[in-house]
Amino acid sequence: MTTPPGSVGSCRYCLAWGVIAFSGMCPECVGWRVWDRWECAGCDREVPLKHGHCRLCHQQALRQLGRMVIRETMPDVALVAWQLFLVFPPGPRRARGRPRKPPTIRPAPVTWQIPGQLALFPARPDYLRFSRDRHANPDNPTLVEARDAARRLAEARGWAWWILREINDGLLVLLSGHAPGDTIAYSEIVPIDQLNHNVAHTAEVLGLLGILHDDRVPTFDAWLQRKLTLLTPTLASEIELWATTLRDGGLRTNQRSTDTIRNYLDAALPALIGWSTRYQHLREVTHQDIKDVAAGLTGLKRKRALVALRSIFQFHKRAGCLFRDPTTRINTGRVDPGLPAPLRPEQLEALVDHATTPVGRVILALTAVHAARPTALRELLLDDAGLADRRITIGGHPRRLDDLTAQVITQYLFHRQRRWPHTINPHLIINEHTAQSDKPAGLHWLGDQFRETGVTLNQIRMDRQLEEALTRGPDALHLVAVFGISERAAMRYANAAKAFLESVLEQNQ
Repeated sequence: MTTPPGSVGSCRYCLAWGVIAFSGMCPECVGWRVWDRWECAGCDREVPLKHGHCRLCHQQALRQLGRMVIRETMPDVALVAWQLFLVFPPGPRRARGRPRKPPTIRPAPVTWQIPGQLALFPARPDYLRFSRDRHANPDNPTLVEARDAARRLAEARGWAWWILREINDGLLVLLSGHAPGDTIAYSEIVPIDQLNHNVAHTAEVLGLLGILHDDRVPTFDAWLQRKLTLLTPTLASEIELWATTLRDGGLRTNQRSTDTIRNYLDAALPALIGWSTRYQHLREVTHQDIKDVAAGLTGLKRKRALVALRSIFQFHKRAGCLFRDPTTRINTGRVDPGLPAPLRPEQLEALVDHATTPVGRVILALTAVHAARPTALRELLLDDAGLADRRITIGGHPRRLDDLTAQVITQYLFHRQRRWPHTINPHLIINEHTAQSDKPAGLHWLGDQFRETGVTLNQIRMDRQLEEALTRGPDALHLVAVFGISERAAMRYANAAKAFLESVLEQNQ
């Protein structure tokens, strides 16, 4: 039985074991079949012969003599035992026709520093002149490590594919010529934004590798330097020491937020500018100067200015820079915040008409129905909105979730899933920037949602709490139980509701 072509078996002529090509023959014996078929002088088989011997005897002579015999007379070969052999399929055929054009050899990538060579002088590279043909070096070890770190970070953060592509392109520009020991300044990365590369995430990857030098000036420091230019140098140095100590904290000074320091300095700056024309140091300021400042202000401005000046002078008194505090025995006074007033109907209609996006409707519902503060909105997590058990936790205070808010949250979650399907941000309210991280939305972004209407989120929240006090009666305990506010705030809304109801009764009489 002849072995079918393409299968593995033994050739019927040379007995070699391998892939059978045609009529039970191996590819090599296919060419031998054109020769005459006689009895072989070596093995006495009736097979195709060449020079009187079959291909099996030729292979035997090759193994014993080390060469192939091509003459008519073939030396005696000991055929005591045949050594069978294997045959392999033929290799690819040689291409016919015109030869192909040889491949273009690209020049080696240009590096800015040869590994192992010390830098002669610091040079700032111009990444905007990067050329892929001349400078790209995908095999740079630092670039390979950075791209692997970017891939892992993208999987952990749920970044979209196009963000990872922008990061990889930016890393190719920055690290193609990177040498061991080099660092990249953040200011050098900023220009690649003109090449449509992601600057923030690329810098984050470089920071993970420890090769990023963050030379950015903090926003607070830049703002503080602009304010201090209005003062004399000596007075400015004293104010700078006070502001930086409040920001960083000290042995006898509690750390404060930068927003508090901004408010303090803005309130005290007019008085400090006036003193800069007469004094060189804070120790020259007298008690009468503080009284003059207090006499020129009223209400909340007076209180804020005196509180800020007291913080400045008490700090330098504890530091031993002053002999006495000129703000002592000056009462800042109490400012009556007044009673909250409800919003007008046209303002409420403007808010409803402006809430056209899913995120805008969620913010409006949580503020106008549940009186959520802006800080509580940005800190609200997905787990806090329990749609199954109809309970929502705002600011650590659980409350019942009404049908309207549940419907708005459900629509927003469908929008969020379609807009950012790979985000891992645990916060409920996110935007385009925070969807790529785990950070909450900013307070300024939340306030911008309804800024065009002229109504702030705090005014919407206050209107909701006042409306609850007017509907259920001026009961402070009820307000505390519903909204989780403090007793003092609940009394303020209860008094406002009581005064409003009494004025309505008097008008009806």
